Amino acid sequence: MTLMNTQMKTLNLGTCRILFASCLSALCLIALNAQAATITVTNTNDSGAGSLRQAIADAHDGDTIDFGVTGTITLTTGELLVAKSISIDGPGSDHLTVDGNHASGVFWVQVGGGGTAAIAGLTITNGNANPGGGISNESSTLTVRNCTISGNSAPGAFGTGGGIYNDVAFSNGTLEVLNCTIRGNSAGDNGGGIYNYGGSMIATLKVVNSTLSGNSAHFYGGGIYTISAYGGSAPADVLNSTFSGNTAGRFGGGIYNNAFTGGSSPLVVLHSTFSDNSAFGGPSGGIANVSGTLQLGSTILNASSISNDSGTITSLGYNLSSENGGGTLMLGPLQDNGGPTFTHALLTGSPAIDTGDPNFDPNAFNPPMLYDQRGSGHDRVAHGRVDIGAFEIVMPSYAGQVQPPINADGSSTFNVRRGVVPVRFNLTLGGVATCDLPPATIAVTRTAGGVIGQVNESDYSGNADTGSNFRIGSCQYVYNLINGQVVGSATFGLN
Repeated sequence: MTLMNTQMKTLNLGTCRILFASCLSALCLIALNAQAATITVTNTNDSGAGSLRQAIADAHDGDTIDFGVTGTITLTTGELLVAKSISIDGPGSDHLTVDGNHASGVFWVQVGGGGTAAIAGLTITNGNANPGGGISNESSTLTVRNCTISGNSAPGAFGTGGGIYNDVAFSNGTLEVLNCTIRGNSAGDNGGGIYNYGGSMIATLKVVNSTLSGNSAHFYGGGIYTISAYGGSAPADVLNSTFSGNTAGRFGGGIYNNAFTGGSSPLVVLHSTFSDNSAFGGPSGGIANVSGTLQLGSTILNASSISNDSGTITSLGYNLSSENGGGTLMLGPLQDNGGPTFTHALLTGSPAIDTGDPNFDPNAFNPPMLYDQRGSGHDRVAHGRVDIGAFEIVMPSYAGQVQPPINADGSSTFNVRRGVVPVRFNLTLGGVATCDLPPATIAVTRTAGGVIGQVNESDYSGNADTGSNFRIGSCQYVYNLINGQVVGSATFGLN
């Protein structure tokens, strides 16, 4: 009897375990089904059925919010609180805007506890809040992708994070900014574009394929302010990104990196372009490193200096600076050069072209750095060696046209596109074909009005009867035909 009772107890216990496991599986299946839900925003109202605010309130962890509407959502009842692990997937920053109406912040993300959230495909503008005029991320893992964050402010003497504020209020926090434009945001204190605060915990910041331009801070960090303290850490990585025209009232026009009272702030900047950033307190328009560590590699510093105060700066090589006699780096203006963000193109003749790390490995990055800042369609390595900075120039080759025979004292004009172009033509001197003469040399001289200046003839020469490759701009060159002595010239307009 005892044995039977024991067997029954064992059977009952086993049955309970099976039933429990079955119930648990069913609950997990239900949970997974719930996580797969998609809620569609159907109007641009501030609140009520079909609004973004209502969709956020109705969402559960794992849900996705998408949009069946375009236009502008103007907030009239305060910021949007995101306290769940959800994704807000907009139709594109040029199609949908969430406007803070200059009266409140736009998004307050407070998932916490290891929760994650994502915001994509939106313009976030006219937010007004301290901290975080556009977005305030507290102790959450937040990814902001393909967004424009512009015209937001964190006002007041202690205003921080005009565009985005990343904080560790009660646990670690992570902010990833991918393929974004952060433009024209301001802070009354620090961090016009982004403020990253590690405190006594860990605040991680990663900026990839993004442009920060025209942001301002009254004191420090026009583009980014990142700081740690009290044993905490604020690691920040900036990859394939552009900082242009950011300003700080004191130091760190582009980035201010600070560690104090036992904190650590390791900052890594790779394959990025800094241009025309300024700080009015001293020579730190590009980056100010204060007691932190900075590693800098394959980066352009054009009118954007670096300062160091009690910190450590390590060059990883292949950096270019216009400071201290560095010369003209030949960057184009900040403009649409393709891709989702504005960039500074490399102009023909820029010392950044094909002078980056010869051992560059795109797979050394996560995700692999296959493209320049502009993304797909713009390979990171175009001519066998990577360019320095965030932009990779492509100089296409075109088969040169064979020109009709010309006389040395005549002229002929033909058009080719910018790039490395094989220029081939037939030449007659006094009625005798070139091939019947000793090899002639084509010496190249830029005519007046060229943007680079005189070209040394020895830099561009070749045999007239075989053709040569010339790296050209969009202006006119003169080919002097030489056979022992100058016998004439022919002018070709290259466009």
